[in-house]
Amino acid sequence: MSKRKTIITILVIAIVLVVGKNAFSGKAKKTTVTSGNKVSVKTQKVEEVTSGAKASFKASLEAVQEGAVTNKVGGKVTEVLFENGQTVTEGQALVKLDDTDVKNNVASSEAQLTSAEAQLKAAENQVNSSELSMDKMQTSYESAKRDYDRKKALYDQGAIAKTEFESAETALKNAQTDLSTAQNSIESAKLNIETQKANINSAQVNLNTQHNTQQNTTITAPISGVMDGKNVSLGQYVNIGTTLGKVKNISSINAVIQVKDSDLSYIKVGGKATLKLDGENAKEYEGTIQNIDAVADSSSRVFTCKIAIDNKNGELKPGVFGNVEIETGNTKKSISLPTQALGGSEGNYYVFINNKGVAKKSTVTTGEVSKDNVEIKSGIKSGDEVIITNVSTLLEDEAITVVSK
Repeated sequence: MSKRKTIITILVIAIVLVVGKNAFSGKAKKTTVTSGNKVSVKTQKVEEVTSGAKASFKASLEAVQEGAVTNKVGGKVTEVLFENGQTVTEGQALVKLDDTDVKNNVASSEAQLTSAEAQLKAAENQVNSSELSMDKMQTSYESAKRDYDRKKALYDQGAIAKTEFESAETALKNAQTDLSTAQNSIESAKLNIETQKANINSAQVNLNTQHNTQQNTTITAPISGVMDGKNVSLGQYVNIGTTLGKVKNISSINAVIQVKDSDLSYIKVGGKATLKLDGENAKEYEGTIQNIDAVADSSSRVFTCKIAIDNKNGELKPGVFGNVEIETGNTKKSISLPTQALGGSEGNYYVFINNKGVAKKSTVTTGEVSKDNVEIKSGIKSGDEVIITNVSTLLEDEAITVVSK
């Protein structure tokens, strides 16, 4: 055997012995990654930042204004013109009731009004006629009076017979009676005019009432907003005052929180607050503290505080929960990282730290999440260089090369 073959044989035996030893011992030898296989990553140096301290409160959202859809008249529902979630405007028709009987009442009231107006016209004509008649009776009376006065003077002088004087006296009395009758007729006609005017007024009021009733068979939205709480169906008979639904004005939303007496030192009307919804929606909404109850709840001893948030785009919905943050006026030191630096899952988060070119895993606890950043409460310290790319594919003790910081 040549010297070269002897060397090769010795090397093969040595390799077999090493592999066999590792196999029997159950331990895998750690492989050192060569520089050619290093993972390229970006890192960020950890810095502790001083910022304004914030207090967090659980919040529920409610409409800034709510109007009940109720009916002023009872009746059978013939049309339902809305659904929950539908946007409506003030005065828009939502429900219609059967108005057959009301239409009949309107027609009857119109007939009564027409009759009263006709009777008024007749009474006015009667007054005019009686006044013309009285003018004639007045003329006849004045003529009879002159004739009576003349014949009385002649009779007193013995110039005419008694029968002629008595005839003039009778004519005067008849003229007085006719004049009095004409005057009474005028007064009666004038009283009839007042009666018919009262009848017209009563008929007009009744007609207006029936028109209002007819209008109320169409039930409209009391305010503009979004429909909710639908409580009506086709064919249903509804009594007066039934709540058929609700209209919620959500152009502005109130975030309602409960605060303690000790919180009132920094929570003030007109102050700023930030809302973030529960769940995956990380968007923040800016609001203004609108009002704080003057008296605490008798049982919970907390104050209800409402924060107005503009909602013209309709993103926020009543009944949803979230968190409101309000600055306390104090300061705190904190560390934050981009959310992409986190690995793992909730309750078991970790980051990788660049330890002289090697990725070292460190378990961390998280705090508040703001947009694309997350607060790190423990697991890293100021000055650490945290890897912020390729986190999901990195392995513990894997060699890395930093391409950007």
